[in-house]
Amino acid sequence: MKRFEEFNADDLWNLRQQIVLNSLFIADYRNNMGIDENSVCEFFDGFMSYITELGREAGIPDEEWTEFWAKYDNKEYLEEWFYCFDDFSWVKYNEDFEEKNDIDFAA
Repeated sequence: MKRFEEFNADDLWNLRQQIVLNSLFIADYRNNMGIDENSVCEFFDGFMSYITELGREAGIPDEEWTEFWAKYDNKEYLEEWFYCFDDFSWVKYNEDFEEKNDIDFAA
């Protein structure tokens, strides 16, 4: 299993595609990379705050969600957010994780 601190932009984007960004439900942060859902939720809650602030600084009104998502919810801004961290000791992993890519995220 790849540790979160070893992720690259492609790994981060893969994880992003597996979750429901800005969800209130921890189950929506389930992933096939062995990272605890709570840790993923914390990381992406921070990402939402980060890109929301960028959007406001750029003058995108809060109600212009289409423009906001198109501009900021992408691999480049996600990687920028990732590199704001210098320590990932807070990330927890699923102890019973088996490296499988066949998790049904629609269930």
